[in-house]
Amino acid sequence: MKNSDLTKCPARVKNKPSIIGTILTFCLAIGSSIGLSGCFHPDQPSASKNNSIHQYSTLSALLEGVYDGEMTVGELKQQGNFGIGTFNALDGELILFEGHCYKATSDSRILTMADSVKTPFAAICNFHADTTIRVSHPTKIKSLENDLDSALSKPNLIYAYQITGKFDSVVIRSVPKQEKPYKRLIEAYKKQGVFTFVDQQGTLIGYKFPKYLKEVNMDAYHFHFLSSDKTKGGHLLNCTLKSGEVSIAFVRNYTLQLPNNDYFNHTVLINNKSELKLIEGADR
Repeated sequence: MKNSDLTKCPARVKNKPSIIGTILTFCLAIGSSIGLSGCFHPDQPSASKNNSIHQYSTLSALLEGVYDGEMTVGELKQQGNFGIGTFNALDGELILFEGHCYKATSDSRILTMADSVKTPFAAICNFHADTTIRVSHPTKIKSLENDLDSALSKPNLIYAYQITGKFDSVVIRSVPKQEKPYKRLIEAYKKQGVFTFVDQQGTLIGYKFPKYLKEVNMDAYHFHFLSSDKTKGGHLLNCTLKSGEVSIAFVRNYTLQLPNNDYFNHTVLINNKSELKLIEGADR
């Protein structure tokens, strides 16, 4: 994004007991072909919502087939109302949204999950948007991600995203429940169900972690889709957003909880980047 694309919004004044400061904010106006507009407040400590992510287990463990964990859905909800992950035995995609936990099955259906169900991997937060961008023209998800990277330009932060709107098309997947002995994720994903839906309203829920945390979570965009009527969902492979809003939370607090089982304790954990690109559908 060029400097000329940034125009100043009216200054805001924040009164404190001993400090009066004027904080400048900036509007994002990325090319009309993709129709992004909105105000960013990336450097306002007073506007910070103190977003915090709690993560259970690591991405490298999931890649190596550590598909069983001890954390329950009920315990996840104690950590936040928003997030993504999976369920024990890799049984579908986990979506925690507005305090409700859903499973996207391998045939793209949505089920509401009981608090007793367990997860081997999840990242949860109480989502409080620091800024919102409006999308007024159709844009593919990869183009949107590139523009977000250019606009935010703080690669060392963790970002949580909630993208709600109308979608011309959505391509999603979910992996079927695995049987022991578990195969590595690069093998398990080959039997995933992949579905394309058109003219959908719904929400993308996800994160982007910085490169220095790539062993514990994805250093790329990771979204799960949930339709507005709560009937369709899964891991996002591709989509075209027709119009909507991108709400962004800047995350500076992060906690990691490790599983307590022999499989996790003794598995050699190596994050193979080339495998991850294949699994995540990096060709979009």
